[in-house]
Amino acid sequence: MDTVAAALPRLYDLLRQSRLLEAELALAALLRDAPQVPAVHRARAAVAQSAGRLDQAVDAMRTAVALAPGDAALQLELGQVLGASGRIDEAIAAFRGAAAAKPDLVDAWYLLGMTLYGARRDADALPPLQRALALAPTHPQLMRAVAETEYALEHHAEALALYERLATTPEATDAALCLRLSQCRRRLGAPADALAVVQAAVVRFPDDAPLWLELGWVQEDLGDATQAQQAYARAHALRPDWGDPIGAAIALARAATPDDIVHRAQAMADAAAVPEPQRAYLHHVLGKRSDSLGEYSAAARHWTEANRLRRAQDGGFERDVFAAQIDAAIATFTPELSRSLHAKAMRDERPLFVVGMPRSGTTLVEQILSAHPQGHGCGELTGIVGIAHEIAAGIPAQTGLRWPQDAAQVDGAWLRERAQKYLSVALRGAPADARRLVDKQPYNFLHVGLIAMLFVDARIVWCRRDPRDIALSIFSESFAPSATYATDRDDIAFVIVQQERLMRHWQAVSPLPILEFEYERVVADTEAQIRRLVDFAGLTWDARCLDFHASGRSVQTLSRWQVRQPMHARSVGRWRNYPAWFAEG
Repeated sequence: MDTVAAALPRLYDLLRQSRLLEAELALAALLRDAPQVPAVHRARAAVAQSAGRLDQAVDAMRTAVALAPGDAALQLELGQVLGASGRIDEAIAAFRGAAAAKPDLVDAWYLLGMTLYGARRDADALPPLQRALALAPTHPQLMRAVAETEYALEHHAEALALYERLATTPEATDAALCLRLSQCRRRLGAPADALAVVQAAVVRFPDDAPLWLELGWVQEDLGDATQAQQAYARAHALRPDWGDPIGAAIALARAATPDDIVHRAQAMADAAAVPEPQRAYLHHVLGKRSDSLGEYSAAARHWTEANRLRRAQDGGFERDVFAAQIDAAIATFTPELSRSLHAKAMRDERPLFVVGMPRSGTTLVEQILSAHPQGHGCGELTGIVGIAHEIAAGIPAQTGLRWPQDAAQVDGAWLRERAQKYLSVALRGAPADARRLVDKQPYNFLHVGLIAMLFVDARIVWCRRDPRDIALSIFSESFAPSATYATDRDDIAFVIVQQERLMRHWQAVSPLPILEFEYERVVADTEAQIRRLVDFAGLTWDARCLDFHASGRSVQTLSRWQVRQPMHARSVGRWRNYPAWFAEG
């Protein structure tokens, strides 16, 4: 062992000097004299890596771990070698092994989380990254990793708190942090605050194109199309090879887009050298422009190509997994269990949840209720979905729970704590006398059972619309990469059907009141339906709800300009413009 201890430093020194042949000779002697020493096989892995022989490096590290199975450092290095060789699932398993062997090893949790994050498994990445940060709570790199993961999961309130902490550290000098500070505020429904941040940032970083693009988005949210277009133009000038600014300009101007910008966007959308996500976005907005001009065949071609590109990038939709999720909720939440769990929930009548398919009218409902002096629109909060993920990840006191199958075993005190945390986020920016906090996260239709476990007095508004108009609207929009169903019309139809199946179940078993709110009925009889909505919300009638489009409040949605207009019938029956996609009747 003394010989090995003396020889290993010399071997690593040879590697640092790029004297690979001499290092291999030294390694051969060590393997001959000490074949059962884990450190020798660790050195064998280092030599193999230096020579670019990654498979041999993996084999060497596996041997080292087998000789010292409780050594967390060796498990960690095995994971790193596996990751370098592209064997991601095996790397994740190795990092888990290192964390299990030494639970206070920060690097194990960090590398586990970052590997999951790199594999686009954001929800799985968050708990280990949070564990790493809990072990080293002031480490800026860990703070940023958790913040970026929270942001990727659209947990904007949690991400903002971390970004604000980072902003107080000496390392906080980059444009990317300023960008995130603005994006989080904007997405939390505070565009005026975001404007202050991003305007200061473009003064500090005047050549940063993403900041100018963000400034345009903020100006759009505030309803200033002119200032938005100027910001998009500046971003495009700074990075003419970037598709997002020119796409944002077309999405805003639609039919009024100048021809030279349209031609530039078309060329970029067709260029193989342009990254696929940008090409997909450009095809989406060019399709919207064609649709607004009545050029429906051209629009259909653009949207088909956009979704082909997105599907190649983001992967397909797993119908079986989604249907199993619906089946599990229906099987778990019986009338008896729903009543039993509901009785233990927090008493607070302010939460009102607007659910349904995206593009079904959820933003319209929020705008109507927010126009009431006692209503506050919270935007699309992620708190409810986050609580479900936390349960599935074993965050409550009990571990190993399945969600929703083990709903009855979730600790009541933990749920009340999460309910209070949800309210603190929903109340951000709300007036002190707000009587209704309107959360328009459409995918909460999956979690009506959980909502009833959190809030005794919550109300649910189920937005409904012609499924064909919903399908067309989803297919024509650029949704988040996680919405893999949105790239295929048959998958969209499948999700719509499953959503209705689950909502009918909630109507049958949930102790919460559920109002069906149909878009077409609102268009046909606007005042009567708005009165019906306001009454369901438990608010006294206020005529300002009829003028929701003139409220002047910011809107964080794909339909931000539509909801600033009075009710009209132009969006009813749009599917008829695409007869090849939808059968009549």
